[in-house]
Amino acid sequence: MAVSGRTREWSQRALSHRSLSGCFGLLGICALSGRALAQSAAVEPSPVAPVSAEFAPPAPGARRLAKHLHFDLPALDVRENAVVGFWPSMQQSTALCKDAYYLVHGAFLSFRYPEWVPSWLGDIVDAASLVAIDYTLTYMPPADGWMHEEWHRAVMSRRGISSYNDIYKIPIGADLINVSHVRDEDLVRLKRDHPAEQVRLSSAGLEGDLTLGLEFDKDRFFRGTRGGTLVTEWLTTINVIGYMSEAAFQSDSITERQNRLEGSNVAIRDFTGLDPDGWVYDLFRPDEPYAARGVHPSGVGIDRYRSESDFTSRERHYLRTQAHLSFLNLANPQLLGLYAFELGEFQGRPVSVNASLQHMLAPFGYSLGLNLFGKVGRYAAFAELRAFVSNSQVLPGLALELVRYPLPFFGASVSPRAQAWLQPAAQRFFAESATPGAALALRANAPIHAPFEFYLEASAKTAGWQPGNVFLGSSLNLRSGLEALLF
Repeated sequence: MAVSGRTREWSQRALSHRSLSGCFGLLGICALSGRALAQSAAVEPSPVAPVSAEFAPPAPGARRLAKHLHFDLPALDVRENAVVGFWPSMQQSTALCKDAYYLVHGAFLSFRYPEWVPSWLGDIVDAASLVAIDYTLTYMPPADGWMHEEWHRAVMSRRGISSYNDIYKIPIGADLINVSHVRDEDLVRLKRDHPAEQVRLSSAGLEGDLTLGLEFDKDRFFRGTRGGTLVTEWLTTINVIGYMSEAAFQSDSITERQNRLEGSNVAIRDFTGLDPDGWVYDLFRPDEPYAARGVHPSGVGIDRYRSESDFTSRERHYLRTQAHLSFLNLANPQLLGLYAFELGEFQGRPVSVNASLQHMLAPFGYSLGLNLFGKVGRYAAFAELRAFVSNSQVLPGLALELVRYPLPFFGASVSPRAQAWLQPAAQRFFAESATPGAALALRANAPIHAPFEFYLEASAKTAGWQPGNVFLGSSLNLRSGLEALLF
C-alpha cells in the first residue's frame, strides 16, 4: 500500500509491534558507529572528512554535534509548478524532507551532555533518541513518510489526477497510511492511456526513499555533512527491504484485512494497495484494462489492491526475486560510518573515494546501479553505472556529474551533469527493442549573503526513466532556490 514513506506496512509494524528486536539491533549498529551520527565536536571536518578523523573520539565531556548541514530550499520547479500546475515536485519533496531531518537532528544534537557523561554512553543515548525521533517524524510532513507519498502523488498530478496524502492526518502509530480520494475513473484512464506511468505510480514511493538515501550519502561525502542521518538512512533502507519482502511473501492477509476495514468507502481507499504488488501486476499486464481487476469485495468500486493470490507463478517468482535483490541496497560503506576512503595524494591534493550499490524498481523492470564518489582536492565528481533490466534485455546507462566546480569570479560554482542510456522501448517490460536516451543539466550557484547561495538549474532530457524526474517523455525544466551550509 502506498503507505507513508518509511512507514510502509512492514516498517510501521516492525518499529511499533513485531520487531522491537530489530530496533535494538539498529541501536547497536548506530551506537557502534556512533561517531558516524555526527562529526566529533573536537574534530573540525574537512569538506571530505578523512576516515581517521571520522572515528576520532570527542574530547572529554564534549558532544558529537551536527556540522555542515546542507539545506536546499527549492522555490520553483517551473514545469511541475507553473506549467503542469502541481506542488511539490519529486525534487522539491526530497529537498524539503532532507531539510526537515537536518533541522530536527541539528537541534537535538546541539544540546551538550554534562562533562561526566562518557562518550560511549552519549552515543547510545543519541542513537536511541534519533530512532525515536525518526519514528515519530515518519508520521509527519515533510519527513520521509510524507515524501514517499508525494512521489506517488506527483505521478498522478502529472496527469491531472487529484489525491490526498493521509500523512496530513498525523496518524502516529497507524499500520497503513493511504494516498486517498483517488477516483476509479482516473485510474482506469491512466492505465489505458499511459500504462508505463501506471507501473511507475506504484513504485514511485520506493524510488523516492532510495533517492533520499543517496542524497544523504552525497551530502556526507561532498559537503562533510554530519547530521545524525545514519539512523534515518538505516531505517529507510531496512524498511524498503522489509516492504518488498512482506509484499512478496505475506500480502494476502494484509490486503484482505485492509479491504475489510475500508469497506464500501471508495474515498478512503489507497490508490494501489501494497506498492510492490501493484507494480508487478501492472508490469506484466500493461494492456489489461484496469477494470479487469474486478469488483471490490464490498461490491462498490474496482478491486484496486493486488496480492499474491492474484499473481501467476511467474509474477510471484519475479516479485520475490526483486525482494531478494533489494538487499543489495545494504552494500553501502556509509551505512557503517565509512563516509570516505583516503587514497593518498595526487599532485599534492588529497584523494577521497567511495561507492555503493543500488537496486530500484522501474517502469520497465528494475535497475541495478553502482554509485561512485570521488574528490581530488576541491574538485569533486559523482558517477553512476546502471544496468536497466526488463524481461529479455539488460541495457546500459551512465551518468557523470561535476560537483560544485569552482568558477574564478564571484565565488560562483557550476555543477554540470550528463546522462546517457538505452532503455526498453516505450518503457515496456516485454519490449524486444531498446530506445537510446540522454539528459543534460547545469546548475549554477552564486553567493548572495553568507551562508546563502542562489541557484538556477536548467535541464533537458529525451524520453526515458530518470529517478526523481516525473516525466517519462521528453522534458525541459528550470529549477531555482536557495542553498545554505550551516554550522
